[in-house]
Amino acid sequence: MNKIKLAALVSAAVISSSAVSAEIYKTDTASLSINGRVKAEVLNSYGYLNQTKKSNPDDHPGFIGSARLGVSGESQVNDFFSVFGNVMYDLSAEDNIKTDKRMEIRYAWVGARFGEYGSLLGGHMEPASFRAIKPIHVFGNWGKKGNGTALDKYKKVASSERQDGIIMWKADDLAGFGYSISYRFRDPDSNAKAGVAASVSYDTPIGLGFVGAYNYVKAIDEGKYNTGDRVEGNLGAYWGSHGKPGFYFAGVYDHTRLMSADGISDKSAETKAFNGDGFDLVASYTTPGKLFTFDTGWGYFKNQWADGDKDVVLNQWNAQVRWNVNKQTYIQVEYVDNFAEGPHDTKHNDWLSIGAFYNF
Repeated sequence: MNKIKLAALVSAAVISSSAVSAEIYKTDTASLSINGRVKAEVLNSYGYLNQTKKSNPDDHPGFIGSARLGVSGESQVNDFFSVFGNVMYDLSAEDNIKTDKRMEIRYAWVGARFGEYGSLLGGHMEPASFRAIKPIHVFGNWGKKGNGTALDKYKKVASSERQDGIIMWKADDLAGFGYSISYRFRDPDSNAKAGVAASVSYDTPIGLGFVGAYNYVKAIDEGKYNTGDRVEGNLGAYWGSHGKPGFYFAGVYDHTRLMSADGISDKSAETKAFNGDGFDLVASYTTPGKLFTFDTGWGYFKNQWADGDKDVVLNQWNAQVRWNVNKQTYIQVEYVDNFAEGPHDTKHNDWLSIGAFYNF
């Protein structure tokens, strides 16, 4: 089975690697299920500020409660053709947030499946190029950062981020190959006029896999206060299967170029455009019986057009330990050291979270 195929990505990994789902009903031609997650998480001050985007250093009670709730269904039309839909919400239990942030859509799509020939789906999801990011997407809060999303204000057009107006065709398990192709419709909120993305992966018989992807977003307005067109390319490799007993290794290289109609120079590059290279490396080990999973990773991204000490946009080390108490429950500790080189950090700091999770 293709380890990074999109169907598994958005139906299972959106919760966690140990998620379960409850079937509401199932017949010969239709099914409906619910799934979700409840999380209680304690964080140190820097970790809390990073997760909540608070600006006041004193505003860090250090505790976050949240949940996810999803509903998915599929209906068989004939032996060859079926239709399906999925929606997932992020829910916040915090009192000090805006009302419109209490409940946000994480994923929402409707689609059609054409047997082994592939599936067509459209809605709110990652673009097709996320196939290349998926192998290093193992950390709970702070992973997959060695790419253009290191600059937070540009993340809405990055391969690793969920986006509105995506229509995608994808197919998997084609003699070890899988591919995804997507088109993005106009989205004024992220200055996207249109976008195209594509990716292809191959799993060898010995457990080694390779993946490559391309993402292009055309800007609506490249004026003084808007970003320009974005081009992103990824190459990755992985070995093993994360969360299963044994070792897992993955690495992804990213090149991202964000243009600006205002012109590019060393002085303006950091705020108006960038031409960056980065990578993420992940190593993981899961004990026999899946009782514990140990993860470590390194994410690095450099803006080639930035000047002086602004060259390094992101350089961070991640470590994570998960204790799977049972099929539904796990305890997770995650730690990040950013080496004082994050996009908004002026001094060395680290982020720490300890969370209890229950999946249903």
